[in-house]
Amino acid sequence: MFTPIHRALGLEAGNASIDLIQQAIDHGVEETSDLDWKQAVYNSRKPNWDEEAAKDIAAMANSGGGWIVFGIKEGGDTNAASEIIPIEWSAAEQQRILRTAYAKVGPPVIGIEFYDIPCGDEGGGSVVMMRVPDSADAPHFARKGDNAFVAPRRNGPHTVYMSDREIERGFRERFQHVDDREGLLQDRFERACEALRPEDGVFFAVAAVPYEPVTGREPGVAEQVYRYTDEPLLPQREGVRALKNWWEGGEIKKGLHQWVLRARRGVKRKFRKYFCDDASYIGAYQLGLLITDEQWSDKYPVGLPNHCRAIDVQTALIDCITMLRRHAQERQAHGEFRMRAGLVGIAGKPIVIREDDDWAWRLRDADDMEPIMRFQPITIELDPLVEIEELLPVINDLARDLVSQGGVEHL
Repeated sequence: MFTPIHRALGLEAGNASIDLIQQAIDHGVEETSDLDWKQAVYNSRKPNWDEEAAKDIAAMANSGGGWIVFGIKEGGDTNAASEIIPIEWSAAEQQRILRTAYAKVGPPVIGIEFYDIPCGDEGGGSVVMMRVPDSADAPHFARKGDNAFVAPRRNGPHTVYMSDREIERGFRERFQHVDDREGLLQDRFERACEALRPEDGVFFAVAAVPYEPVTGREPGVAEQVYRYTDEPLLPQREGVRALKNWWEGGEIKKGLHQWVLRARRGVKRKFRKYFCDDASYIGAYQLGLLITDEQWSDKYPVGLPNHCRAIDVQTALIDCITMLRRHAQERQAHGEFRMRAGLVGIAGKPIVIREDDDWAWRLRDADDMEPIMRFQPITIELDPLVEIEELLPVINDLARDLVSQGGVEHL
């Protein structure tokens, strides 16, 4: 990570540590518009503590994001770090602040992160760094009293309130950012739709873009992408039928601000996976013509390029989420992504999603399915780094919206 402390000390990006905090004190690092020292965490026994927390969080979010550091005493009139005053920190304290960011700030500030830095054996306690992201939803308003809202922002080391003209400009920038974000997602999705030839088989196209693109980090390396492919797919629920991943392995090529993982030359089952430096992920997975041997025609739509199996759509989605999760971890992309997914087939011909007939142990006839003349891409929001059990319902809903367009009722 790269914090205002690293910047003030002239250091390269690195982990937060007690040594970094001590250097900030030794050099008297002063508060700035994106750095706020606080001796203690917000006292829940103090009246209106939540309004104070909401004001600080909204001010940072309205000013491009920044860091609030608890457990640091300021010295004199310079707003400079002067002493470590360890605080007691717990999951309950963290949840209390997060609830305030949702309940007392409108629109809520999402993506707040906490870094608990132990102070060592002497005296115990911690210094806690809270990162407030640069928010695309600014301006944020903090509740003050029962009926009033204010729009705070940082002005150097101080917090002030936005004028009417600043609020108006903030709304214009918010709407423009929404348009830009939608344009970026659609551009990346169109790249996915052009990554393979539909004549070689209908394919699954997907793009995922973080709300807060990663900047300032060194580009990833090829070895990291190879490690993505070495690990198994996301854990599945117990009892789920084993899924065959047709898109494993591959070779890596360098692209513009990205790595591209693609099927090896001569392999009939095509795919492309793009790992962008800003943490975006783009994928294209061949679904049609995966099997060409007629002896398997009762289990697979052999010779029908615009036909695919529902289970392969789901497996491609699982692979996509697995790749996105590992890429987001490596890029340290915390927070939500917008994802768009769909099927691309030969123009002018219907896409048919086939499912198994569990009674006959064979593929259901195409006439039993619903032909798709125009596939509707599905757009969702998800945080790929949440716990698997929290992520599964989101994945299931997306999978269901994809395959139900072809008349498939069950996953």
